Amino acid sequence: MLICLHYFFLYLETPSIEKLLSKDWKDKLLAMGSGNFGEIKGTPESLAEKERQLMGMINQLTSLREQLLAAHDEQKKLAASQIEKQRQQMELAKQQQEQIARQQQQLLQQQHKINLLQQQIQVRNPTFNLLPIKTCSLFLILM
Repeated sequence: MLICLHYFFLYLETPSIEKLLSKDWKDKLLAMGSGNFGEIKGTPESLAEKERQLMGMINQLTSLREQLLAAHDEQKKLAASQIEKQRQQMELAKQQQEQIARQQQQLLQQQHKINLLQQQIQVRNPTFNLLPIKTCSLFLILM
C-alpha cells in the first residue's frame, strides 16, 4: 500500500491532470493493487521525501479526525444541555400551573366563605343588602 501511495505521489508532482488520468497510470495502479508491484522508479531520497510528505498528511488527517471528534462531542454535550434546560423549563411550567390551580382553589374557598358571611349578615339584618359576588365571573377572570 505504501509503495502504491509513493507511486501516486510521484504523479502528483506533475501539474498535468491528463497524466494522472492516463491509461498507463491506471494500469500501474491496478497492477499494484493486484499484488504485482513491478519496478518503482525514484531515488531513495525522493522516496524518503514522499514518505515524509505522506507521514505529514497522515498526521494532518489524524489531527483533523481528532478535531472532528472533539466537535462532535461538543455538539452532543450542547444537545444534552439543551434537553436538560427544556426539561427544567417544563418542570417549572408544571410547578407554576400547580401553584395557579392552588391559588384558584383558595380564591374559590374564600369566595364561598364570603358568601356564607353575607348570608349570615342578611339573616341577622334583612334590611342590609349586599351585592352578590358571581363565582363564574371571578373564576373566568383568573383563568
